[in-house]
Amino acid sequence: MNGRFAPSPSGHMHIGNASTALLSWLQIKNIGGKIYLRIEDIDPERSKKNYVNSIVEDLNALGLFWDGVVLFQSKRSSAYKLALDYLIRQNLIFACSCSKKEIRQTLWSKNASVNSYSGTCLNKGLSLDGPFTLRLKSWSSYPILRRYDKAWAYNFSTVIDDEYQNITHIVRGLDLKECAPLQNHFRSLLEYNSPRIYYAPIWCGPDKNKISKRHGDISIKDLLRKGWSPKSIIGLIAARLNLNSDSDACSPDALIDNYASYNWDKKVVSSNEVLSLWL
Repeated sequence: MNGRFAPSPSGHMHIGNASTALLSWLQIKNIGGKIYLRIEDIDPERSKKNYVNSIVEDLNALGLFWDGVVLFQSKRSSAYKLALDYLIRQNLIFACSCSKKEIRQTLWSKNASVNSYSGTCLNKGLSLDGPFTLRLKSWSSYPILRRYDKAWAYNFSTVIDDEYQNITHIVRGLDLKECAPLQNHFRSLLEYNSPRIYYAPIWCGPDKNKISKRHGDISIKDLLRKGWSPKSIIGLIAARLNLNSDSDACSPDALIDNYASYNWDKKVVSSNEVLSLWL
């Protein structure tokens, strides 16, 4: 049994990220499996080395230790290319020359959804080796596999790495649930195994929206600077996830047995439940 925590290094880890990491860690430790850390740094525009270091430091501080070596998606391009070539041989890929601006203008003119790209280039026969975006034919809105700048798409790369690492259990934020159908389609096309997927609740800020940098100093590093100890942060998370009856400081190890009764029906950690973060 293998699980993974796969953050994107586009910012410091915050309390919501830590909550998902804790649930993933507890799930695997409860069944005696292994948990892996994967850094999803495939987007060169958003991924920063300093955030990679920050994530690693915070996980270690919180006691959420992983098994094996860290897997960096930025070093996995050859594996993604092999999977892409397989789909090309199945005649499932086409090249697209449309810019983001052109696509937006088309959608606006048709009053269409932001995710309803119409396949303008589907039958143009553009070279797959050219400076174009590569898209999938066999799915509505023709999702991207590789951008024109050679950056790989999240939904494609994460499926390949889950198979590579033999991931059997996935815990991710509820906001990623919409990715599941497309990722399952990729697994089917590539003849991959399907892991069990669970969704961690979304943590909300004072404005009742998903917690983010706009809510101020809510990163793990911010909390540590304010005087929170790693165990007190774990204690708060455990209480809000109903893994503990109180917010007393504790280590992840102390919660392993509690995980057996965790209720995955919890969808949100409300703003009222996290007010202490801003006090």
